[in-house]
Amino acid sequence: MEGHRVKVPEPVVVDVRHVGDASPTGFASPALASEDGVVEIAELPSGINLCHEAFGDPGDPVVLLMHGLGSQLLLWEEGFCDGLGAEGFRVVRYDHRDSGCSTILEEGSAYTLSDQVADAVGLLDHLGVPDAHVVGLSMGGMIAQTFAVEQPGRCRSMVSMASNTGNRDFGRPSGTALEAMMAPAPSDPAAAIDKELSDRRIWASIWHDDEHARAIFGAYAARSVQPRHAFDRQVSAVLAYGDREDDLATITVPTTVIHGTADTLIAPSGGERTAAVIPGADLVMVEGWGHDMAPGAWPQLINAIATHCHRADGGD
Repeated sequence: MEGHRVKVPEPVVVDVRHVGDASPTGFASPALASEDGVVEIAELPSGINLCHEAFGDPGDPVVLLMHGLGSQLLLWEEGFCDGLGAEGFRVVRYDHRDSGCSTILEEGSAYTLSDQVADAVGLLDHLGVPDAHVVGLSMGGMIAQTFAVEQPGRCRSMVSMASNTGNRDFGRPSGTALEAMMAPAPSDPAAAIDKELSDRRIWASIWHDDEHARAIFGAYAARSVQPRHAFDRQVSAVLAYGDREDDLATITVPTTVIHGTADTLIAPSGGERTAAVIPGADLVMVEGWGHDMAPGAWPQLINAIATHCHRADGGD
């Protein structure tokens, strides 16, 4: 099915060099959400439109990146995507339904993690990709897990990052983190960014930098503001599935679980439990990583993802 391209209202800086940057040289240079301010839209048979962008050699195996709750494809900054692409992958990032420049449903709508998996399959179909390494963070990790359960033939491998199994005994947020996450954002754009920054500090990595984080949140707001009802639907999709452990125990695709020791939004036990439940899963604990994608963590995250995907493809 043919997709189309839509104009982003303003070119948006999604990755900036900042004072005290802990990331490797060249990994955080200024970049637009799309070089010409235009992004690809996949029109799915379901009626859902998904905004997406790709990096790397079209002939390389695809890594499909799934962002988390309340986020956008900008979570996966261009420097990160380019770094992962340099490891020999075609990297695709996209906005989930109810996020970014993808379809925002009407109030009163509802869907499940399985519906979000169907969106991802539809995107692969649109791109003519038979299968992909599926990588998800937080809510995206839950979607990636469900993808591996429901679509093993389309899943070369799976990486679950900063996520959990739905078992509420594991990966519980701190009280402060939960309160901050669920508090409504102010209607004033500047105040909303201030709240995002305040929240981020609660679950940030040791590489967190206020200037960089503020620039990212500003890019989110300039590109697309998520309505509260859309955020609430994403929460409901996660909660509706509940404890996924019985299903996760049926996963047969190669799996790596990555979690940070500094994550207070989904505690490290969430990742540890995920790796314990999924047969044969590897666990990578990243010292000092929180619940974010701070550039200082990129080298370790890229290495863990690339090593896993190459191994799954039969490489060293």
